[in-house]
Amino acid sequence: MIRLDVSERARELRAEFRGWLTKHPAPSTGGDPSLDTFMRVGKSWQSELASGGWVGVHWPKEFGGRGLSLVEEAVVQEELVRAGSPQLLGLFGLTMVGPVLISHGTEEQKHRFLSNILSAKEIWCQGFSEPGAGSDLAAVSTRAQITDDGFLVSGQKIWTSFAHVADWCFVLCRTSGEEQKHKGLSYLLVDMKSKGITTRPLTQISGDREFNEVFFDNVFVPKDRLVGAVGDGWRIAISTLMYERVVLTFARQLQSEVLLRSLLGERSKAASVTQRMEIARETAKACAVRALSYEHLADYAAGKKPGPEGSLDKLFWSESFQALCKLAVKLQGTAAATSENVDGDTYPAALDLHRYLYSRGRTIAAGTSEIQRSIIAERVLGLPRLLFGR
Repeated sequence: MIRLDVSERARELRAEFRGWLTKHPAPSTGGDPSLDTFMRVGKSWQSELASGGWVGVHWPKEFGGRGLSLVEEAVVQEELVRAGSPQLLGLFGLTMVGPVLISHGTEEQKHRFLSNILSAKEIWCQGFSEPGAGSDLAAVSTRAQITDDGFLVSGQKIWTSFAHVADWCFVLCRTSGEEQKHKGLSYLLVDMKSKGITTRPLTQISGDREFNEVFFDNVFVPKDRLVGAVGDGWRIAISTLMYERVVLTFARQLQSEVLLRSLLGERSKAASVTQRMEIARETAKACAVRALSYEHLADYAAGKKPGPEGSLDKLFWSESFQALCKLAVKLQGTAAATSENVDGDTYPAALDLHRYLYSRGRTIAAGTSEIQRSIIAERVLGLPRLLFGR
């Protein structure tokens, strides 16, 4: 696979991290895709990585990072793939909450939360989507009544990943209904152990219960848990999404890399000529997606702020990953449906099927492919907005 190698600093960091990983080998989940195993293994592994300074290397040094760029962050991600690392557990905190607090948070908020995000001592979830506000984020109706010492939050969020195991949630809520809808929003940090919060896990097609409905019933949030100013939530939420579509998407490419290594190994040798052509085609697409991400990361390393071009990364990765997962199941044949392995225990058929079912949601979560295409058309290509039904 292609890899990023653009500076002497990146090469030195790669060599240093490889040496560290030799002494601290990545743990294995044993092919178990369950959330319990992911939480148990992931929390311990991220804590170990953080103790060595290998989590959030693009964060400023004063907040526990190394003060490097997103290019060096990509190098770390590549080496984690090479070492067979499971995906990091605290991605929401590392790629969204952390950067937002560094840019917009108070000194007290930075001191309180950032170190625990790096070590995975505290896990975060994202309180944005609602039953009536998914693609149209400005339509959120969860309300936060302003009081003398804080806010009383009432409403419902949905599709909230890890809410039932998360310690904190960053919540976009409505603090005013008098202005334009996107101007009456605020951004709160909510303790998931607060009185009045109810979580209901939702069973997905893969059998996982990662998603949740979350209900807030007059949940008190202290005023020092407001990020930015009252009514500033839209600007901060957009900043969050820009990081999500660039940094989080790149981190998720670890999943594609792990699968590609499997497809390009013994499986490709056992495949037919037609199947090898399919593997080659999907590999080329995945490499193209990776190259585009590298280009964007290099731009950010040069000082550019993440912008709407992140929708390109999110769109192309999610669709490429889904295609790779589908191909892996296709290569298994009927074994994928019966959970019987091909060639003994070499390729866990159950894992391939689970990964494919999981991938179906990747083109929906964090903005559907249709929404990403609209963003690309209007905000990247500058095309006019189309009005239908007129």
